[in-house]
This record gives sequence, structure tokens and C-alpha cells, in this order.
Amino acid sequence: MSYNEMYYQRVLDAETEMGELDEAIEEAVSALALDAEGRNELEKLYERRLYLQYVAARTFHPFSEFGKLCLNKAKEITDEYESEFGLLTTRITKDNVERFRGSLTVDLMDDIRTGKYQAIGALRYDEDGVSGVGALVYFVDTDRLDDEYIVRVKWLFVKENFRNRGVATSLLGGLLGRCQALETENVLFEVPAKKELIQPYYKLLSDWHFDFEAGLAPQLYLKMKDVEAMDELWDMAADVKPLKKLPTDKLNSLSGKFADDYYDGELSCYIAKGDTILGALLVRRLPSGMIRMERLVGDSKYVENLLSFMLISAKDICDDDTIVELFAESEELNDYFDACYTTHLRTLVMLASLQKPYGISDTSVVEAVEILAE
Repeated sequence: MSYNEMYYQRVLDAETEMGELDEAIEEAVSALALDAEGRNELEKLYERRLYLQYVAARTFHPFSEFGKLCLNKAKEITDEYESEFGLLTTRITKDNVERFRGSLTVDLMDDIRTGKYQAIGALRYDEDGVSGVGALVYFVDTDRLDDEYIVRVKWLFVKENFRNRGVATSLLGGLLGRCQALETENVLFEVPAKKELIQPYYKLLSDWHFDFEAGLAPQLYLKMKDVEAMDELWDMAADVKPLKKLPTDKLNSLSGKFADDYYDGELSCYIAKGDTILGALLVRRLPSGMIRMERLVGDSKYVENLLSFMLISAKDICDDDTIVELFAESEELNDYFDACYTTHLRTLVMLASLQKPYGISDTSVVEAVEILAE
């Protein structure tokens, strides 16, 4: 049997079980009297039905013609359950993010509330009602090489009691379905290079045709107690001012899509000549206490001045265990960080990128049946 025939057989096997599940769902719904146990069983039937739809979508490729049809069908199944019984997945917003507290860090919850990141959550029924059991966090960026949209996944987590039930597959499949609306096929995961995480991520993502490569995360983490050469920092920061002194109209232009108070007024800073802003460093203090570098704008020659001011201010305001997350936006900035802040943590990651469908031909289930019937 050829590889293609094996793929076709996998789809057909899933189709057989899908038909059986459809009958079981119809019987469960016709009973009408859905007590807690019945509701739980019905949810599991839909959960499995949705999972098999995603299996069919990823068998060839989620963005092949056949894969897109399967993703659309998965949305129909999700909508069907929602219209009759409740939610299997939902967009996480500032209004419902508390429901997913066990699946998100406090910093990610803050990022979702402020609109920095978007997220999809999985909801399941239990003895306490409906609760959040998993979350996928992402943001949409622009590829700097070709100006195309790219979806970057920052977080994927499922509570232990709900693992191996297709929840992660449903979250990822739901995201890829949304990618169709964005008309983007560029999806990138940063997978932490930890032994206990690599294998589960590899199994999940390789099934969806992601390719892997080792790398270093662009962020580096610096503890305040490791910041040295304070006299040099003071000299470099002499002409820099805290962001809170910036006139409101100029602050609004820098804040972009975020509220005026999104950036910390004491740690964020700028350097100006007259009314002209030469450079600005914008940082946010997160609920965990971490200081995160968000934006660096203006002339690159002022980077050292701005960073020096931020670190001096952080030394004064925060304790020695406070962590600063710096983001290397260029090779030059990366080299500067490595040279000036020798004691730091840079995270090892596995980069997983979704590859475009191979070849130009496409296959439907009908064609698969005809080939296997020959």
C-alpha cells in the first residue's frame, strides 16, 4: 500500500467513526432529558466528533483544499453544539478571562485584557458547571521580509485532567480555521526546549505538518541584582527623561493601540531635542513584577542611553530579584545585550513553522473512496 493510500484509509476510517458518532449524538439529543451525566456524555461525543474532523483536516494538510473543507465542517459542528447546548471553544476576552485562570499565567491574562495578545479557550462541563480547561494564546504580526501576516503562538496549555481528549487539537484546529479568515498560512510556534514539553509538542504539531528547528528566543532575561557598572549607566542616562514628563499629545502618538497608562511612566523613557523625540523606550510592568521591554523607537544610536535610564530607574524602584525582559530586534541589539549584560538567561526554543501544502493537486474523500475501491 502506498503512502497516499494509507492517508486515504486513515480518512475513511475516521469517516466511518464519524457516522457512528452522528447516530449516537442523534440518539442522545432525542432523549431530551439531559441530566448532568447525560450532558457530560453528549459533550464527549461532540468532542470526539470534532477531534476526528480535525484528524481528517490534518491528514493531507490543513490548508489543502480538502483540509479547508474539513476545518469549515469542524466550525459547523462547533456552532451546532453552541446553538443547542453551550460552548466547546470560545474567544478569551477581558470579560471572561478569569474563567481560564488555571490555564493562563497572570501575565498572559493581563496581556489578553489589554489587547496585546488574542486567545482561544476550551470549555468543558463538570460537576461545578462549565469551566475553562485549556487555552491557546497568539498574536498576529507582519513578516518583516515580505510584509505578509504571520500568526505567532505564545502559549498552549490544557489542564491535566482533560489531556489526551483532543482539547489541544481542537484549540490548534480552531486557530488554523481562523487563519483562513486572515488569509494567512504562516503560523509559528516557539516551543520551550524542555524535555517534558518537546515530545508532546512534537507529536501534536508534526501531525499538522509543522517543521522544527532549534534556536534561541529573541528575548533575554536579566535580574536586577546582576546589573553592574552603575557609574557608566548614570553617564549614559544623563539626557534621558521619564515618559511621564512627555506631553500628552506626543504620548498618545507613541502609545499606539494601547491606553495612555499601558506603559510604565517611570521606567519608560525618551530623549528629545527641542520638540523632536530622538528616541523612546517603552516598557510595561506586569502583574508578576517582571519588567518587559515593549517598544524601542527612534534613532538606534540612543539605545544605550535609553536602556541605561530604564535600568537605573528599575534599580531604584524594584528589588534585586526583579527580572527585566529585553527583546533583541536586530543582530546589532542582540550583540549589544550580550556584550553589556553578560550575566543573563536566554531561553532555548524549538521553532515550529507550518509548511505550505506540497504539490498542486488535491484530494477529496470521494476521490479517496474511488482509489481504494479500485
